[in-house]
Amino acid sequence: MADINNQQKIGRIITRLTVAIQNAGMYPDNHPQVISQAQESFALLDTLLKDMREITILLIGEYLIVDNKPLLIPGFYEDAFIRFMKKNGVEWLSFLSGLPFAQFEELIRSFASSGSSFMNSTQYIKLGKIKLKESDKIRTAEKSDLEASGNDIVNVLDLRFQSKEQMIRKIYKSCRDKDTIDLKMVDEIVAQLMVSIRESNPLKLLAEIKSNDEYTFTHSSNVGILTMYLAERLGFGHYLNKIGTAAILHDVGKATTPDDILSKEGPLTQKERIVMEEHAIKGAMYVMKLKGVNNLVILAAMEHHIKYDGSGYPRIKGGWEPNIVSQIITVADVYDALRSMRPYRVPMPQDQIIRIMTDESGTTFNPYIVECFLKLIQQ
Repeated sequence: MADINNQQKIGRIITRLTVAIQNAGMYPDNHPQVISQAQESFALLDTLLKDMREITILLIGEYLIVDNKPLLIPGFYEDAFIRFMKKNGVEWLSFLSGLPFAQFEELIRSFASSGSSFMNSTQYIKLGKIKLKESDKIRTAEKSDLEASGNDIVNVLDLRFQSKEQMIRKIYKSCRDKDTIDLKMVDEIVAQLMVSIRESNPLKLLAEIKSNDEYTFTHSSNVGILTMYLAERLGFGHYLNKIGTAAILHDVGKATTPDDILSKEGPLTQKERIVMEEHAIKGAMYVMKLKGVNNLVILAAMEHHIKYDGSGYPRIKGGWEPNIVSQIITVADVYDALRSMRPYRVPMPQDQIIRIMTDESGTTFNPYIVECFLKLIQQ
């Protein structure tokens, strides 16, 4: 099974391959641009085939599927590659280890041609159509070894088109029920967010919170978007996977906070405030028990309510300084909370939010981080 890193590598290969096909359609075969793009995409593919031995891409409807998972690449390249596949009558495509560059070049030329005739397989490139049989199995027109159930594909597409909030709801439900979180689902959410924030204005991706019972899930999704957007602009792009996971799970401790406290319309009593504040420690203790979780997730769960000046909660002795990622999440967390409908107040207008965050620079927020963030949202 391809892991998330291999999914990303395959996405880069398809992106490069799409550019190579586009260039081959515009320039002669010996044009430097055609040759260089073909060589670059082949080099990436050849390297990955040494590990995976075979890479198969399915075209199901309007979506590319690899290893029963949606392929996450920028929409422009995905749409273009799908058009090339459809034009050439290809619904599945397999690359086998040992693929020579000459066969790869021929594939590029075939995809780039204006004809729409069905393409033929070669020794190292297999391709064909997908046909649904009465047995609900998927088989190719060439009767290859490729076989998967129709229900498997439906499940994959359902996963892709579940809202991020729905997936986060499942994750937080696991915490509430004291089950183990599906970290692969968290990876899926983060991978989708990485593509989304690089394709469009992240502020337009923020979901509006329509009811109290969806606040935690929608808010966590929004904090993930804002945190990853800001972190990338601050130069943390290489760590975006880990940062995104930390942002998505920062509020996981609230899964065990009673609903009557989370949705209370009036101010909390002292006892209720204590229960509410416990979510930071509970969240950190919960994620600490998960196998394979990175330390940023633990720190973010515990520290996202600790202010830049050391106040806030939980109160930790010894001049504890929150991790830089926790400080980024704090900025994103407060911004989305202020812009959202809550039981005890209406959403604040943007200019009021900016004034509050500016006033609390140096106390609640790291001055440099909040300055960068406010510049981004004002753009």
